Amino acid sequence: MIKERKDKLMKRRKIAIIVSAVLVALLIPVLIIVNDIATRIPFYDADGTKYFIKYKNKTFAMYDTDGVKLSTESEYGFYITDIGTLVKVDEESGEFEVIAVLDTEYSEEFELGSGRLLIFPHIDAEHIRSIEVVNSEGSFTFHRYNTETEKEDDTCEFVVKGAPYAIFNKELFSSFRVNAGYTLATRKIKDPIKDENGEFTEYGLAPEIRINEDGEEYQYTPAYYILTDTSGKQYKIIVGDLLVTGGGYYVQYVDISASGESKRDAVYVLDTGMECMLQGVEPLMDPMLTYPMSVTTYYDVQNFLISKKDADAEGGRVGVVGFNYIDMEERQGTVNASIPYEFILSTQSGFVPNTNNITAALSSLADPSLVGVTKLMPSDQDLIKYGLMNEDGEFDAEYTVSFVSNITDDNDKSVGKVSQMIMISEKDPETGNYYAYTVLYHKNDKGEEEPWFNYDMIVEVDGHTLDFLTWESHKWIETTLLPINIAFMETLRVETPDGYWAEFELDNSKTEQTSTNVMSTNLEVVGKDSKGNAVNTFSYLEVTDTSGVVWNITQTDVTAKNGATGQSLDITTAYYAYNTLGKQARALSGYIVCNDGRRVSVTADTVEVTETNGTKTTYVRYATDLFRRYFETIAATTIEDQYLMSEKEETALVNDASKLLLTITVTDTEGGERLYRFYSLTDRGASRKAYMTLNGNGGFYVNSTRIPKIVSDANRFFAFELIDSASKK
Repeated sequence: MIKERKDKLMKRRKIAIIVSAVLVALLIPVLIIVNDIATRIPFYDADGTKYFIKYKNKTFAMYDTDGVKLSTESEYGFYITDIGTLVKVDEESGEFEVIAVLDTEYSEEFELGSGRLLIFPHIDAEHIRSIEVVNSEGSFTFHRYNTETEKEDDTCEFVVKGAPYAIFNKELFSSFRVNAGYTLATRKIKDPIKDENGEFTEYGLAPEIRINEDGEEYQYTPAYYILTDTSGKQYKIIVGDLLVTGGGYYVQYVDISASGESKRDAVYVLDTGMECMLQGVEPLMDPMLTYPMSVTTYYDVQNFLISKKDADAEGGRVGVVGFNYIDMEERQGTVNASIPYEFILSTQSGFVPNTNNITAALSSLADPSLVGVTKLMPSDQDLIKYGLMNEDGEFDAEYTVSFVSNITDDNDKSVGKVSQMIMISEKDPETGNYYAYTVLYHKNDKGEEEPWFNYDMIVEVDGHTLDFLTWESHKWIETTLLPINIAFMETLRVETPDGYWAEFELDNSKTEQTSTNVMSTNLEVVGKDSKGNAVNTFSYLEVTDTSGVVWNITQTDVTAKNGATGQSLDITTAYYAYNTLGKQARALSGYIVCNDGRRVSVTADTVEVTETNGTKTTYVRYATDLFRRYFETIAATTIEDQYLMSEKEETALVNDASKLLLTITVTDTEGGERLYRFYSLTDRGASRKAYMTLNGNGGFYVNSTRIPKIVSDANRFFAFELIDSASKK
C-alpha cells in the first residue's frame, strides 16, 4: 500500500518536471520577443524615415526597419542616416542625441569632430597666399612677399602689403589667420529673411542707411575679407551684425569665379573671432619707436639731437641738446677720461654732460613703453591729425629726436650704423602720452645717407618714456662747477671787479701715472695774488746726508734708508704732531745736514731748506692739501637751475660792468679753457641768484652767496688758514 503511494507520487513529480520544462522551453522565445520589443526605440529622421535604436548582442545600436545596422563611417562613432543626419547612441543605455543634420551644399563641408559646417574647406596657414580685409576702418592685406625681389612669393613669410617691414604680433596674427581660413559655423540659419531686393539686410549683410546713437543717418556697409590660397582660388566672406546674444556674427559666403562674384543664398553664424575682420590692422601690429637697440650698446650714439618748435628761432626750430658718445679707448688718459659724452651744440660748449641723465634718456628709447600702433601706413591727413605734419605737407612735429646708433648681430657685435629720426607730437593733455613717427636712414654703397626701410606707423608712446623731452636745460649738464680731474688742471685764475686776483699754476710732473688712471699724488702748486702773496706748495723732498743716509720727506711723513744697501732705518729724532689742517704729520728734532752743505728742518707744518749761503726757503707741507680744499670750494659751487631770459636781456646784463661779480678762468693740460662769469640779478628780485655764463653761454644761475666764499677762501689759502669748502663764508 505504502509502496503504491510512493510510486504514484514519483510519477506525478516526473510529469510535473516534464511539463515545467516544456513550459520553460515555450516561454523563452516569448521573452526574447517581448524584450526585443521593449528595447526598440523608434527614431524618425527629418525626411520621415523611421529607424530603431535597439538592444542586440548586449549593446544598443541603430537599425533601419529591415533590421540592418546603420554605418558608422566616422572615427567618432556617429550613425549616419540616409539623408546624412548624424546620431550619437549610448551603447549601454540606448540614449541617443542628434549631432547634426548634414545638409551640405555649395562648398560646405561637414566636420565630423565638431558636428558643425565649414562654410568652405579648411585652408591651413601653409596654403594661404593672402588675406585682404575691407571694413569701416579701411583696408589692409597680409600676403607672402619677398622683400628682396619685391614680389609676392608663396615660399616667403607674411608681411603687411605696403608696409613690408612693419612688425606684427605673431600670436595675434596666427589667430587672425585661423579665423580667416577655418570658417566653422556654429549654425546655419534656416529660411533666412530676405529684403525686397533679395538681400540679407536683416543680418547686416548688405549696405543700407542706418541711424546712429545720436539719431543721425549714416551709410552702413558690411565688412568682408578675401582669402586667396596658393593655387590662386579665392574665398570671400561678408561679415554682418553681431548676434543679439553676442555669441557670434552673421556671415555670408561669396563665390568668386572667372565670371565674377555670386553671393551664396545662405546665412551662417561664425563665432566672435570674426571681430578681427571688423577692426583695422593696427591691433595686430607691434609698435616700433626705434630701430632695436642692444641693451649692452644702447648708450653708444652719435649726433644725438633733440629739437623743438620755436617760432622765434631761425628755421622755426631750436636745439635742446646735442651730444656724442666717446669710446673709452679715445678718452682714456685724457681730461675727459671719466666723461663718456661731449656736447655738440655751440650753446652748450664748455659744459659737461650729465652721464646719469643721458643714459636714462637713452635707456628709455632703447626699451620704450608703447601703448600701441595708432595708424599703420598713415596718410598726410593722419600725420596732420596727430600733430606730426603741417597743412603744407611738411613734417613739423613739436619735437624731433635724431641720432645714429649701432646695428648689432646676435652676439651684440656692431655690424653697421643706422640713423633714426623720430618725430614726436605735443603731449596729449588727456592721456599724457605722445604720438610718434620714425624714419630710418643708412649709408649706401657710395657712403651716401639715404632713406632705409620704414616701419611706417604712428605709435602712441607712454608719456613717462619721453619725459626727457621736457627736461629743463640743467638736467642735461653736470651741475658741479668744475667737473674736471685736478690732475689735468694747468691754471686757475680768480678775478673780482675791484681788482683783486689770485692765480695758481699746477705742476703734476712729479706724479707717476698709469696707462688707465691719471693721478695727482705729487701735485705742486705755485700761487700768487694781487696782494703780493706767493706760495710754492710741497709734494716731497729727497736729500742725502753726510753719512750717506737718504731722507725722503713728504707732506705727512719722513723716512730714511741706507744709501748703499737700501735698508730702512729707524729715526730716533722723529716725532708726530698735528698740522694746521688737523692732520697728523711726522717731524724731526734738529735738522738734516746734507752732503752738499744744505740744512733741512722739518716740522708738522713746514719744510725749511737753508742754502750754504744762508738763504732760506720755506715750504708749507700741507699747502697742496690746502689748495685741494680751495679747489673743492669752487667745485662745491653748483649750478642750481636754469634762468631763462631773452637774448636782448642777456646781452644787456653781460655788458653792464656794474653787474659783474666774479670771473674764473681754468685751463687744462690739453689746451682746453673754461671761462666762467657771474653776474648780479638783484634788480629782478633774485638776490640769492647769480647769473652764470660759461664760454659765453648762459641760461643758468648759482647761489650768489658762493661768490664771496670763493674770494675769501683764496685769501685763506695765502694766509695758510684752514679752508672748509662746505661752510657758508
